[in-house]
Amino acid sequence: MRNEEANGPVACPGCRTRGNVPVAEARTDRGERREDLAANITPASKGSDNGCMHVVEGLMLALVAGLAGKYFADERDLPWLTAVGVVVAVLIVVATIAIVRSEARDARRARDGVARATALTAEARFCCICQGVFYPSGHPSPGIVTPEQFRRHVQTAVGHAPSDRP
Repeated sequence: MRNEEANGPVACPGCRTRGNVPVAEARTDRGERREDLAANITPASKGSDNGCMHVVEGLMLALVAGLAGKYFADERDLPWLTAVGVVVAVLIVVATIAIVRSEARDARRARDGVARATALTAEARFCCICQGVFYPSGHPSPGIVTPEQFRRHVQTAVGHAPSDRP
């Protein structure tokens, strides 16, 4: 299918009319944008840009744990508390590294999911008469589907569990 055909009106497989628009431009009967079609397909990464702050927090906590062990070892004349402080400091640093890596991985998945969702929704069309979504080329869905089915399909394809919200 040529690009002009995908962007212009094409026949809906359900009602055979040409009253359809790209999913991104879909509107309700009252002229409001249909947020349920393209919205909430991939959740935005929350706080994924604060890895540096987590490193600073983790190092500060590790420093405090190490110094507390040394302080109480000297004050109470229990030298083994220095070793406890060092072990706790190392555990905090390891946990900080794990948290930063996990957040970076989640942010990368969210970015990749947005790109895949955009690719899946680029050709999709919303039929104003049928109130359904279809692909003019017939791929990946040959017929017309409800907006909820379309949203679940895109969420599943990009690796997110479909939300149970209406």
